[in-house]
Amino acid sequence: MNGCNPNLVKISLWLFVWSFLHTTQLKAQKTFTILECVNYAFEHNSLLNAASKDTSIAEIGVQRVSGLYLPRINFASAFQYYIARRKLLVEGGSPLAPSTLPDGKPLAINTGYRNAWFPTVNVNQLIFDPGYRGSYNAALQNQQLQTQALTSFKIDLITGIYKAYNTCRLLEVQSRFLAANIIRIDSLIELTRTKYEKGAGVKIEVNRVEVTGNRMKSELANVRNSHNEALIALQFQMNYLEQDSMILTSEFSIEQIVNKTDSLMQQLLQSNPLTRIETQLLQTQIVLAEESIKIEQSRSKPIVGVDGALGFTPAANDLGQIFQRERWKPYSYIGINVGIPIFNGLDVRRAVEQKKLQASQSRNYLDQFTIQFETEKRSTYNQIKNAFERYRYADANMKLANNNIELLQEAFVNGVADNQDLILGENDLYENQARYYSELLSLMLFEIEGLRVTGSFNKQAGL
Repeated sequence: MNGCNPNLVKISLWLFVWSFLHTTQLKAQKTFTILECVNYAFEHNSLLNAASKDTSIAEIGVQRVSGLYLPRINFASAFQYYIARRKLLVEGGSPLAPSTLPDGKPLAINTGYRNAWFPTVNVNQLIFDPGYRGSYNAALQNQQLQTQALTSFKIDLITGIYKAYNTCRLLEVQSRFLAANIIRIDSLIELTRTKYEKGAGVKIEVNRVEVTGNRMKSELANVRNSHNEALIALQFQMNYLEQDSMILTSEFSIEQIVNKTDSLMQQLLQSNPLTRIETQLLQTQIVLAEESIKIEQSRSKPIVGVDGALGFTPAANDLGQIFQRERWKPYSYIGINVGIPIFNGLDVRRAVEQKKLQASQSRNYLDQFTIQFETEKRSTYNQIKNAFERYRYADANMKLANNNIELLQEAFVNGVADNQDLILGENDLYENQARYYSELLSLMLFEIEGLRVTGSFNKQAGL
């Protein structure tokens, strides 16, 4: 013991502590209800956060348009150095010519300076712009459009989360069912092997029951893999990147899925397209297109504005003298600007026709969605109805198969049934449970789609 290396002991202790902490971290868990998953996605989903910025951009766009009637104040400054100064050409005999200059002889007189500076403050104020009201309304409609697009994205995200979350919960139920069956199958396998080893059975019975057990175990592995895939899909939509494993805790039962079928089918029959975010999006697009027509029409109307300026024009041959007070004499003016379009090459007329066609397109899209909604409503109704009918048969067969297992076990104990009967019963249960949970999953997913069609996720999305 005295020959142990102290450094190796420290390293081993450090590795043990690190392994313990790492294992503890891996086993950390975080519980989520379905509403918590949705709220987590609203906060962390990158695409949703990017879409929410569009609403902020549109809001700033409204503020920009509303600021068009605010005055614009600018300061401009230009400094010039003249390599060749300006000259005034006079001719002998003219009023500006020196008396000593002979008649008809030219003379160039220096009138400019080497250095000149032109600082100016300009103020512009818009008085009337015929396109302002249309631009402001268009900005408001665009803001509303971006908000509705964000809501539409949220509804799609909620639908995906509900499907992935409930798929995980249903597969958990199926996993527990299969695990309980595997325990019973393992007991039957052990019993069949014991009978064979004691000469009371045949090898083919052992093989058959082992095949049944392997099928059950393979099905359990497939269900667990499907559960992991659904959980990954849920985490992807939530943008869940934490190390803690997710534990889904919302109340879930098969009875909940089955019992809400009738009420949901009634909601589908009574639903109308006005509850859908798509209708509101298209209506906003129509209003936006109409405002675009007004903006184009305003281009043919006059614009009125006021502008004024205050400036100085100091100049000097010697740069050091340019700041002398006598050289800084201000000038100022105020005036009204009126812009009257006379002819623009028929561009306004053609632009108005173009915008009218775009507005007509939006109305056609709205009409098409109304028709599409009715088709979608009937299609989803029939899908739920057919899935529920298939589930009822699968449920009846599942109950019969379970009952058969109980009866066969009792008959086996009483000596009326043998291993072969038990094996057939287990095979029948395996096939019926696979169909039962498959039909139940289809019914559940169609019901979630029905909630989307009826607009049941609108409130949760903030509509």
